[in-house]
Amino acid sequence: MARKLIMIGAAYLNGSRCRIASKPVFGGIEVRVEYKADRLPQAQQQNVPDLTQADILYHENGIIVVNKPPRLPTVPTLDNARDNLVAALKRLLSKSADSGETYLGIHHRLDAETSGCILFTTDPAMNVFAAGLFQENLIQKEYLAAVTLKQPVREKIWEIKNELVRAEKKHNRYASTEWLAARGQKGAKPEGSFAFSRFEILQTLEPRALVRAEPVTGRTHQLRVHLSEYGMPIIGDRTYGGEPADRLMLHARRLQFRGSDGKDVVVEAPLPEAFKKLFAAT
Repeated sequence: MARKLIMIGAAYLNGSRCRIASKPVFGGIEVRVEYKADRLPQAQQQNVPDLTQADILYHENGIIVVNKPPRLPTVPTLDNARDNLVAALKRLLSKSADSGETYLGIHHRLDAETSGCILFTTDPAMNVFAAGLFQENLIQKEYLAAVTLKQPVREKIWEIKNELVRAEKKHNRYASTEWLAARGQKGAKPEGSFAFSRFEILQTLEPRALVRAEPVTGRTHQLRVHLSEYGMPIIGDRTYGGEPADRLMLHARRLQFRGSDGKDVVVEAPLPEAFKKLFAAT
């Protein structure tokens, strides 16, 4: 919420508006936030059903993996009336909890429109272990993306390595430094974050294709940017040129990691009906 207040221009440093959430602040600087609750951006409410036990895909040793529905933010937003996955999961877990407040440790996120596997900790003692899985790339994430083919398929399996930056300061949109440089926008490269993705076409049904995507790194909108700039925007992704659809056709299908007990864990989320309508189950 603090980050979004900054991005909408409600924060001031020494009297000057600041929209950069990562701006360093030093001792002696006055930080002021001014806003009216009734003027904050309100999200359009979506009909997202409550989580059920069937949405819990894995829960052992202080680690829980949930099948997140589309159109549900992972964490609270500025719109207090809008539900979020953390709150929904706490409600579900509290029904079976003996007493006390349900704990959830957040270690990664999915975009609100993305569905599928997302991992939390339910025991604070597991936070260091879970954080290490992501920081050291010890957890393998696999996504399915339904894309539109804007150009002929060049190869069935490929990799993309580049640097991503925020393309527009006032909007949550990203681009590679290569893409920006090709359009005459310079100066972004020093601030870029390394992004590495692997892709494979599983099924083609012109002019669409089903793509398996593996984000080796975890940058914001990484798969969406990589596929869009490659000429395969994800269906339903209005931000990056995708064709209109009822939802963003991006699904976190699988998480694979070695648990704290040394055993390999593979968790899969069922294929959503929206994908089944376009492609046979893969």
